[in-house]
Amino acid sequence: MYIPAASRIKLLLPKKAQQKNRQPSPVVRVTITSDTFDAPDSLPAGYVQVQMNNQTEEMHSAHLILLDEGYTSDQLITAYADSSRTRGTRPEWMTHRGGPLGEPGESSLTMQLEPGNYVWVCVMGPETIPHFTGHENQPLIVSGDPNSEVQLDDPDVTIRMTDENHELSVPISAGEQSIEIINTGNNYHLAAIAKLNEGSTAEDYMNWFTQPNGPPPAIGVAATSAIGPGLSARMNLSLDSGNYVLFCFANAGGVPHMFQGAIQTVSVE
Repeated sequence: MYIPAASRIKLLLPKKAQQKNRQPSPVVRVTITSDTFDAPDSLPAGYVQVQMNNQTEEMHSAHLILLDEGYTSDQLITAYADSSRTRGTRPEWMTHRGGPLGEPGESSLTMQLEPGNYVWVCVMGPETIPHFTGHENQPLIVSGDPNSEVQLDDPDVTIRMTDENHELSVPISAGEQSIEIINTGNNYHLAAIAKLNEGSTAEDYMNWFTQPNGPPPAIGVAATSAIGPGLSARMNLSLDSGNYVLFCFANAGGVPHMFQGAIQTVSVE
């Protein structure tokens, strides 16, 4: 997933995602600086809370891609970079698994990883030279049987990402809550939440996204990186009351999905 206009969005993932597990999910840290990308090269299968420490002055991600058997990280970087530069179809042998994405500071996301060969990548940066084409990539091997004692409690809200828009299981309420993000579509998608300024609308935000003149009409609260069909991730949020926009800016069809209808206003009370 390359996000051509992501630098225009101010997104802050939750700084402290506290899961209510029977046993806490293992915490994995990914640290990004201007010239280093420090991420583990092996993990046990099962739930994992990925905490990204972005020590730069711009947006980064600790995005995970699962490779089909027989493919290597070098092949991924070359093919993914080519498809990003040309806005072409992503390789069929890669699967977006998601990950934290955010501004400088701490970001986190919880995922369930199956055994296999993965690659950590940062999907941010210029369209012709995404960050992962430089030093921001790292192979990862996930192996073993998942720890059955590590399970997540039922979420307070489920957001289903379809190929048209997002569907909420229940209205989102103010306060702390866990939100499950599930991709029920046929393409990769993501969920981003931004709080609208007083008097601003989702249309105002779309216009600003296209031509970012002046301050944004909404302030980013949380987002996932791209998640493939049938997969999910969990985030914890603390929301104030007000109007928000829920949208997808993944560009599986060559343009951000929000411009194809994947954006809506959500009232939080």
